Amino acid sequence: MKHDVPSRIVAARVEFKLTPVALAMHALFAGALILSVLPTSSFAAEPPAAKAATYNFNVPAGPLSSAIARFSAQSGTYVSVNGALTDGKNSQGVQGNLSVPEAITRLLAGSGLEALMQTNGSYVLRMAPIADSTLPAVTVTSDVVLPGELPKPFAGGQVAKGSRVGILGNVDIFDTPFSTQSYTEEFVQDQQSRRVADIISVDPSVRSAMAEYGDSETYLIRGFPVFVNQVGVNGLYGMTESRRITPEFYERIDVLKGPAAMLNGISPFGVVGGNINLTSKRADDKPLTRVTGSYISDSQFGLHLDLGRRFGEDNAWGVRVNLLKRDGDTPIDRQDDHMKNGALALDYRGRQLKASLDVANQDRLTNGYSANITYDSGFALPKPPQVDKNYVDNWEYIKTKAKYWMAHAEYEFSPAVTAYANYGKSEGNEEYYYAGSQGRKFINSAGDFTARAGGFRGSYEVDTYDVGLRGRFMLGSVSNSYALSYSGFSRKAYGATVNATAQYTGNVYNIPNRQPPVVNYGAIPQNGDLQLSSIGLVNTFGFMNDNVLLTLGLRKQDLYSGIFTAGIKTRAYDESKITPAAALLVKLGSYSFYGNYSEGLAQGATAPATVTGNPNALLPPAVTKQVEGGVKYNAGTFGVTAAVFQISQPNTFTNSSGFFVADGEQRNRGLELSTFGQPLRGVRLLGGITLIDAVQTKTANGINNGKDAIGVPKVNVVLNGEYDVEALQGFTLTGRINAFSGAQANAGNTQSIPGWQTLDVGARYVTQVAGKAVTFRGNVINLTDKNYWNSVSRGFITLGAPRTLLLSASVDF
Repeated sequence: MKHDVPSRIVAARVEFKLTPVALAMHALFAGALILSVLPTSSFAAEPPAAKAATYNFNVPAGPLSSAIARFSAQSGTYVSVNGALTDGKNSQGVQGNLSVPEAITRLLAGSGLEALMQTNGSYVLRMAPIADSTLPAVTVTSDVVLPGELPKPFAGGQVAKGSRVGILGNVDIFDTPFSTQSYTEEFVQDQQSRRVADIISVDPSVRSAMAEYGDSETYLIRGFPVFVNQVGVNGLYGMTESRRITPEFYERIDVLKGPAAMLNGISPFGVVGGNINLTSKRADDKPLTRVTGSYISDSQFGLHLDLGRRFGEDNAWGVRVNLLKRDGDTPIDRQDDHMKNGALALDYRGRQLKASLDVANQDRLTNGYSANITYDSGFALPKPPQVDKNYVDNWEYIKTKAKYWMAHAEYEFSPAVTAYANYGKSEGNEEYYYAGSQGRKFINSAGDFTARAGGFRGSYEVDTYDVGLRGRFMLGSVSNSYALSYSGFSRKAYGATVNATAQYTGNVYNIPNRQPPVVNYGAIPQNGDLQLSSIGLVNTFGFMNDNVLLTLGLRKQDLYSGIFTAGIKTRAYDESKITPAAALLVKLGSYSFYGNYSEGLAQGATAPATVTGNPNALLPPAVTKQVEGGVKYNAGTFGVTAAVFQISQPNTFTNSSGFFVADGEQRNRGLELSTFGQPLRGVRLLGGITLIDAVQTKTANGINNGKDAIGVPKVNVVLNGEYDVEALQGFTLTGRINAFSGAQANAGNTQSIPGWQTLDVGARYVTQVAGKAVTFRGNVINLTDKNYWNSVSRGFITLGAPRTLLLSASVDF
């Protein structure tokens, strides 16, 4: 039995709250205090239902719960209803210019329910009286998404009805003029996910660029990379473990496709393809004690405890604990993986004040980890070896330790003004011990490579914060949802690489287990000092009862990065840039049409020391530009989206005069078609198809103009399906199809990797054992054990995953 997500009470007003974190936020905090002492009527509009005004309603016939949600969104009216009262009921909808009382009466016609208007203009639904008897009204929620509230799951439970959209907070997916998706805790559990990549790669525009047991996770979104340290946690960058992420800690995994520097601020090292944000688990009103035992072939066993409780008046205080341990051999020869991770989440939810504290520790060791391979030019790339045969020695390892703590608070001064603040601190260290995993290079098509043995040891420290105001108010008939944010980020890094042997030669198809060398690191010097800060302002104007939404925003960003030589800071990169964003969304019944322009921002490249014109020069910040248009269709129990986009990213090269310049460009044009939800009873679909035409333009002397960009398949198909077998209650069949066309491996398009297809299958059974809810899960990844190169990116190729059996049993006590 899955853990039920309880309904929450939502209102037409937007809730905003303050977080008193003392971090150089004098101006913002003072502004909040000034706003808070003004009369509430200056900000809070009169309850819409109390007015005699009419609204242009366009609520289609369908499930009553969905109709109520649309009615609430179109009128801005607070509606309280017990979800059990609307289950299985339909509405004929409502159309035309009507007052709120007229519209809600028509909406409920034939449902056996009636609406009681409250003194504040809101409504409570209850069963209509039968004879002289009446039933007590109960209060739960409509489906309106508020910026400070976690969106509810969409039909089918795999994705949420809304997601975090940077500075805008949580926004309903059909009110968002960007391509977004939010994956739920339930989907993470049912997929038996080991990595964040296992979840987000169900979107055909999002791919994993690294091996499952490699040195790190890297994601490709619309053809551009996003690294682990560019993933946000509760809106803050730099909190994740620097190499791999434990998905069991998080209740939501949000993906925003396309550059969004204005919405999210610049991340460490820049993000151009999209943004990923993780939301920590919080205790629910229903007590939770869940123990999950797991098995991964060949002999890896795991145990996960998920404990949640709420206490105090109105369950205001909450605690959520997640403990995870996993050890044993993987499906790959000469490879074993070990982790022990823990997370503690505390929170308080009051009427005006909300606060939370998150603490996590992650410790992982992988011996014989799957390494990437670089390659020379002038020959066809070798065929992939058997995916379960290791070409890495069993003593080549990656060991990482990381911990973080984050504090959040927000305070609602009035319904139109909320102040908030977030602070996070993390630190970690990592060590590699390798025989060429940082320099193994193919030298011919026969699979021969050169390499050398050595090691790396390093550490990092991160401090970051985000403070701001958010609110909603009316100016005449135009609604305004605004957000003002100031953020800061500091990361100091230390590291040393030691080559312990001379170069040697091997073959990827036949590698004996070599003896480990001795590596002496000595003192570990500083090699990084990154300082980022930004201030952003955005407003969404709502016209025609919020059926037309116009979002405009600007963010000024400052970038500082120290340049180190032998542990000494010799130079510094210090630049600033203003990045805009604009978006328009028009709602017509069940359809949302949208378009946007956005930009991504990254630190400029450093010229090689070998160029004659400007050796070691630092180029200005690189700006990536996106234009996107699309349509979203809400069928109530399932959704369909379509989008077209163009992203242009600067590329660098050395011109004929010997200068290193950023005049080149990669232009990715694409079409995305996707679906999610439950189109038929007992059937859930998630995924779609993405077509991308990624080409090079403005290349040096035009030599590669029009040629395909490196590492971007033209055709990407992923479809995840689930089918509930009616003849056996609680039994579900699952499967996923993955299919990608080939991709170019060099700028001249003379090397490439072939396309590949894999099939994953599984089953799930929910039952009771000794009165306890138990869920059994089984999945087989890469059922046919296909050998394939998973990706080619940034000058190296990565091997795919072997056939892997995943088994687990979860017991709710």
